[in-house]
Amino acid sequence: MPYTPEFQKLKSRLRELKINMLPKKFSPTGDYNNRIQDRARGYRLLVHAEIEAYLEDVSRIVVNKKINEWKKNRIPSRILISFIACYHSGWVEYDEVHNEEITKLAKSRKNIKEIIEEVIDHAQQQYMNNIMTNHGVRKNNLKKIIIPLGIDMTDLDQTWLNDLDDFGKKRGDLAHKSKSTQSSIDPKVEYNRISNILEGLKELDKKIYEIL
Repeated sequence: MPYTPEFQKLKSRLRELKINMLPKKFSPTGDYNNRIQDRARGYRLLVHAEIEAYLEDVSRIVVNKKINEWKKNRIPSRILISFIACYHSGWVEYDEVHNEEITKLAKSRKNIKEIIEEVIDHAQQQYMNNIMTNHGVRKNNLKKIIIPLGIDMTDLDQTWLNDLDDFGKKRGDLAHKSKSTQSSIDPKVEYNRISNILEGLKELDKKIYEIL
């Protein structure tokens, strides 16, 4: 089954990072000097950045594509319905600020066509802002990005979701804490972790490709 160009780019970039950042041969005893461990830490940070960029880019492309299609043919799609539903729920639960904006917007128009056009444009603008201000790949980050695409989080492998969330946490700890407070890092363990996460992203990308 084919994948999105964005996923193909991600796979290619992760291969580059493995070659550039990790040792050619892993130690059978897990014994690595400080230089190799620092490169492994850099590997974790860079991989996280690439995964985050992939999720944001592919979601942005899907939303823009489906909105443009609707504006052209006026035929609603599952994504558009999910997207607008998320917008009307404020993207996240109990978001009173966004809910108030929606109410004001609805009351400001009497023409139904104008309401629909403006709601979709407003939703698109807000979603793109959510993408721009996203920082991370943890569960809450992922929800805000992919649920508007009509993808149900319960359809994803829950073990994979937990692994991705843990990876995001480890990246945060690495980026915001000094080396003295961190444990050592095993390049082989890190590579295996990333490989497993990539497999889960492959399954997610299949769902996204089907939407396109």
